[in-house]
Amino acid sequence: MVVYSGDETLDRALERWLNIDMCKATRSEVLEDIEARRWDKLKKTMLSRQKFGTAGLRGRMGAGYMCMNDVVVLQTAQGICSYIQKICNFEQIQSGVVIGYDGRYNSRRFAELTAKVFVTSSIPVHLFSDVCPTPLVSYATISYGAAVGIMVTASHNPKDDNGYKVYWSNGSQIIAPHDENILDEIYSCLDIPLEHWNTNDVTGHELVKDCTEDVTHKYMEYIQSCLHEEVLEQNRLAKISTVYSAMHGVGYEYVVKAFRAANLQTPISVIEQQSPNPEFPTVKFPNPEEKECLDLSKKLAEERGINLVLVNDPDADRLAVAEYDKEAKSWKVFTGNEMGSLLGWWILNQHCSHNTVDEEVYLLASFVSSKMLRAIAKGKGELVETLTGFKWMGNATLLLQQQGKVPLFAFEEAIGYMCNPRVPDKDGVSAAVQVASLASKLYANGSSLFDQLQALYRDYGYHISLNSYFTVKDQNIVQKIFRRIRNFHGPGEYPRVVGPCEVTFMNDFAAGVKIPEDNNKDAHLKVLGTGLDQDYTSGEMITFSCSSGLAVTVRTSGTEPKLKYYTEFVCRAPTVREQEEKKVIMEEMVKEFIEDLLQPEANGLVA
Repeated sequence: MVVYSGDETLDRALERWLNIDMCKATRSEVLEDIEARRWDKLKKTMLSRQKFGTAGLRGRMGAGYMCMNDVVVLQTAQGICSYIQKICNFEQIQSGVVIGYDGRYNSRRFAELTAKVFVTSSIPVHLFSDVCPTPLVSYATISYGAAVGIMVTASHNPKDDNGYKVYWSNGSQIIAPHDENILDEIYSCLDIPLEHWNTNDVTGHELVKDCTEDVTHKYMEYIQSCLHEEVLEQNRLAKISTVYSAMHGVGYEYVVKAFRAANLQTPISVIEQQSPNPEFPTVKFPNPEEKECLDLSKKLAEERGINLVLVNDPDADRLAVAEYDKEAKSWKVFTGNEMGSLLGWWILNQHCSHNTVDEEVYLLASFVSSKMLRAIAKGKGELVETLTGFKWMGNATLLLQQQGKVPLFAFEEAIGYMCNPRVPDKDGVSAAVQVASLASKLYANGSSLFDQLQALYRDYGYHISLNSYFTVKDQNIVQKIFRRIRNFHGPGEYPRVVGPCEVTFMNDFAAGVKIPEDNNKDAHLKVLGTGLDQDYTSGEMITFSCSSGLAVTVRTSGTEPKLKYYTEFVCRAPTVREQEEKKVIMEEMVKEFIEDLLQPEANGLVA
């Protein structure tokens, strides 16, 4: 064994890496790090491997098993390939795999390396010949009856990141046991055959079929089929104008075609952000949740006298929505919770008005999202909550279908929406169509999205959310914070009072502790069964309900060094003025609650 650092474990990992890595850039990075004696960095990148989190694999592009690079992609593809050959039947395997990619650096290369692994094992590949939205990979996986679907994307992460999202044959992201089993299989497939490095013949290989045109055509038919005839006619007559931004991503051409399929006017594009650009030059951070990312869209809309702005993230699986209020001369940027409530109400009402058959109808949301849909669904359906991440909601959707139930819609507060179970994942293209269709109906009646949201508040109560996060890179601090929460009033005593709030219910998902124990808040997960009610293993998450009407959830991020908190306050506030007053009260409650619970200053948390 070659001695580099003197640490035997690290040296073995470095030697193995240099023996298998054929990529000049990452080999050079490792050799430079060795020469510069960056042992701490190399320990972080070489001694651990990424696991499938809430968004698959995702990380900085660079050398090492904790990063995204050719070696990690090839080993992951080899593990998946080996796994499906062991557990899938012959027909599934011969139906092949679906592979798509976004416009980031290395995305196409990672997709072609993946394709090479599968065709080398004589498994057919449906490969998108150009960048595509993430939801189309989910759709295509189901459409072709493929064994798996793979999307190379880091969604809205910074430009230096990339990722690898894996869908099972059901079109939903993998969960247990597949995620852990694939990881185990990867460890048995670490050697990389030389032929896997050569992608020159991939696109012309007899087993590789360009699926772009076929999938796009079928997907647009699906988009049209999701809208009833009167909605399609309303869209045609209303001819509302919208401004659209692809956020330097892949959505533009697909949104234009989807709008055409839905009889909507072609949106006015933000030209500066229309084409894929891995540098994301007009934004600091390509996440449409960041309000400054909507600045160019709003500016264009004001110049054109347009009220509605729609913005996808770079892989077009999420959607931001903003609406201009001409009287107030200001923009309303809808939160994920607000738009989730509006879309859920819209899709539920559309379904109920066209279906007289007695059905068990379900809406879905993550635990950290607004509970407003529960009030909206009452008497018509039921709200099911899952763990954070669309892989849970997607699989819950499919499980409900298997039980003969009717899941209609799912959302998470991070502006992700599933508008039809035929794509059991968040889909920013179909969401854009549904929002524009809803707006067409409302505008034709002299109303607006904001007006409709106010009507929902009057009918179902004012649900106000305040979500934020702290950056915390030291995991010891995170452990200290959650250890204190679990011993808040003494050993083993969880909080009874936090800041100004009396805690009436607490659920520590990671520890499996509920207080009071007989509270039945998540019994619906037990009803779903088969895997969705298993122990929570995705980091830390604790939720609190308070007598004041405030609910707070604190969790660690699965993809970033963040400690996130989500809060919701439910009250009666039928006017905008009353809502502003309640918002001030809530903000003060949350501030005191978070300061008492997390002690940001003492723990050095960066807001």
